[in-house]
Amino acid sequence: MHCRLAVLMAEKNPTLSLAEVARSSNISYPAVYRLFTNDFKRVDTETIEKLCDYFRCDLADLFELREVIDVSS
Repeated sequence: MHCRLAVLMAEKNPTLSLAEVARSSNISYPAVYRLFTNDFKRVDTETIEKLCDYFRCDLADLFELREVIDVSS
């Protein structure tokens, strides 16, 4: 699972900061940062709803499935 938060932020406003997204969507900065850096294991549904509302997007716009390539073989 890959979060497209960085893409949505750039499309909305190239100068949009993580702090502004957190403040405007009422989500903690650490939660927004983890999504931005794709360093998350799970996401609260309320967080997803708030981000979709903020960016006026669908779930599929916020997250995408990416194929995992096993390089150990």
